[in-house]
Amino acid sequence: MPKKATKSTVAEKTAVKAESQAEVKETKAAKSDTKPAAKTETKTTKTTKASKETITTTIEFGGKNTKVESIIDSIKEAYKAEGNKAAIKTLDVYIQPENNVAFYVINGKVEGKSVNF
Repeated sequence: MPKKATKSTVAEKTAVKAESQAEVKETKAAKSDTKPAAKTETKTTKTTKASKETITTTIEFGGKNTKVESIIDSIKEAYKAEGNKAAIKTLDVYIQPENNVAFYVINGKVEGKSVNF
């Protein structure tokens, strides 16, 4: 015949079950505390930016120094001064330092134009 469970045996089993459930809850709480910290670290590493380079190009010819950036700025100003409103998508520049002239083609359409530098 099977033994009958006594009140103390049932109480002990209930206490053990309650303790194991409490341990599971503590473990879940501990795991959830670590998750946000890991996410924060990931976000900060993604937001770092690489430094930008600064490049300056200068043409030296016949005792004269001219920055390429100033030639490009002159071309853009001349393009606008001619009444062109279209955005510049492509710019091809052909520099003749012996003549102090830069010829340019904008968006493949504007040809034969030049600026002096």
